[in-house]
Amino acid sequence: MHQHEPSPSTHLPLLKPISADAGYADYLAELTHELPFSVSQFGIVLVSALELRERKNQGHDNKSKQPEGTATPIIWEPNVDSPHFRCTLPVQNTTGEGVFTTIDVTVAGHANTVYASCEYSLMQAAATAASEGSVVDGHYSFKATAENFSKALESDSVIQGHQTNVVAVMKEILDHPVANETPPGQDEIGLQFFYCLNDIWMPALKTFGKLSDGNRGVKHVITEEELMKAEPEIRLRCQELEEKDGLVLGPMVESDVPRMIESNGVKYDEEYGRFIIKRSMCFRDKKGEMVAWAGTHGDFSIAALHVLPEYRKTGLGRLILHSLAMTHIKLAREILTTRGDDAEPVSASTLVAHADCMDYNLETMIFMERCGWHRIGFYLWIGVDKNTKE
Repeated sequence: MHQHEPSPSTHLPLLKPISADAGYADYLAELTHELPFSVSQFGIVLVSALELRERKNQGHDNKSKQPEGTATPIIWEPNVDSPHFRCTLPVQNTTGEGVFTTIDVTVAGHANTVYASCEYSLMQAAATAASEGSVVDGHYSFKATAENFSKALESDSVIQGHQTNVVAVMKEILDHPVANETPPGQDEIGLQFFYCLNDIWMPALKTFGKLSDGNRGVKHVITEEELMKAEPEIRLRCQELEEKDGLVLGPMVESDVPRMIESNGVKYDEEYGRFIIKRSMCFRDKKGEMVAWAGTHGDFSIAALHVLPEYRKTGLGRLILHSLAMTHIKLAREILTTRGDDAEPVSASTLVAHADCMDYNLETMIFMERCGWHRIGFYLWIGVDKNTKE
């Protein structure tokens, strides 16, 4: 990674800010080599960079002030000023020497993504401690449960040291919130959210405060390489649908938000709905009505995929997924080009688009896999209220 001047300090004892350059283009490139466990953070880095680029292109000051007397709104956008932080901590009381835990934190809206470079080892230890034996589909995260992790911690001092370091960073985030700056005159916001956490962190989070009802999802990914192989067939099929059936592929617009929200299993408010459609794809019939669609979440995962019942089993869902995933990949490539000609290239086999579905939604999981996507593990999206103990 190139060296850059960091952003101004946020007065966090452990975490130090990474500059915009490192946090966007260079950091994005680095994360592609750490997949699958960093995939949600990859998405937040990407959407943060895009938001910053768009604001610059529009000539907006990132710190523009609101009119006096205007209530501070909830903004479903990343914190584009200093969204990325990093620390490297030594692992204490180990038999080996020079063992360190590198931890990155990405801030987006009201949520934090914590990525520890040791996470693969921690999940592997938890999976190995599982009484059932072998891992599922070759991915340790499927058996990296809190119970199995507790077993692994009993006998491995290095794993214990890594956990201690990651927990220290989580505590720092909760004690010094970097995602929410409390506006003057308002009460402190106690609830802090974490994206893409494995079950292994649940016991530690419970010691910090009361946990909100978290969403447990299954992460799916598809590589640029796989998308490019299917691209000619997808383009041909879209052309046929337009010529024969009058179904046209294009982005959603603001008037589509109510219908998108109404059809979705998880109900969003309209403000977040408007965020989702900023990067979206849909098919419209000859009357201009949406018949299939999907948008993009704040972590740059695919959101709200839906096909009207009468249009199912026609391949529209696969075409929407592919087209939107290609949009994500192309935007990532644009940002990666800012690293310069001498930067190490990012392989098409490591650059990915990603999507989640709820862990009980077996039908969607099967559909995603039929479309060429791969399940890589379970993840939690959960809030911690440090002002309220369990």
